[in-house]
Amino acid sequence: MSALDAKPYLFYSCALNRRQVCYVHLPQGYEETDERYPVVYLLHGRNGMELDWPVNGHAGETVAAMVRDGELRDVILVMPNDGGYGRGTFYANWYEGNECKFEDYMVYDLVGFIDGTFRTIASRTARAIAGDSMGGYGSIMLALRHPDMFGAAASLSGNMQVMETLQPYETAPMFGPPNGPYARQYELSVLSQQRVHSPERPAIYFDCGADDFLFHTNLFFEKHLLDIGYPHTFNRFPGDHDWAYWAEHLRDALAFFHIHFGQPD
Repeated sequence: MSALDAKPYLFYSCALNRRQVCYVHLPQGYEETDERYPVVYLLHGRNGMELDWPVNGHAGETVAAMVRDGELRDVILVMPNDGGYGRGTFYANWYEGNECKFEDYMVYDLVGFIDGTFRTIASRTARAIAGDSMGGYGSIMLALRHPDMFGAAASLSGNMQVMETLQPYETAPMFGPPNGPYARQYELSVLSQQRVHSPERPAIYFDCGADDFLFHTNLFFEKHLLDIGYPHTFNRFPGDHDWAYWAEHLRDALAFFHIHFGQPD
């Protein structure tokens, strides 16, 4: 098994008005059956790209090993880029203008392409999203903002307090004034409060290394979810903010999704 088992696919994003690419890892024997599969979307971190998870994170190898060992059902694995703007888009529709619709690109263009191209189970209960660092934030954010689309989300070393940890010049184009109404639409604490009693409340898993510079933001989010009574799973492990950690603990996120895929809506 190698990263090349994930193949690139080109599609057109109406939200961004340009071509985009994603890498897709299909289950073994996909071409020989008519079976439909759950989908896991894997998002990269800041300054990253769509090849990060297949190459640096060994995602295809991890999925294949877990399926072989009975720890994960067969899934379609999708690894997109974040929209390819600046140092990172945080997978959000930006405050600064109509051309920066990175959230719409992910939720409507990408998911629409995947469901229209492959034999997916096109349901929130069979669609999960995970990521590292910026992608960890993006995964939880997108699931909370679109619970009808994603039934489960996972973050590995995610930035759970974007407004507090980034500089104002970094957040201003994305979210506007940090205490403004637009920014609050993208704060994980606000979004989770809005969803805690929803019948379509996404299942949430997150973990972080104890030596990670974002560890305190994960502790904050853990306390917040406990305070509001939002069911979740949080794990703290030894490790830092690097691919050694993410490649190792992708397995934990996928194991969480495996349980979720077996649950009724």
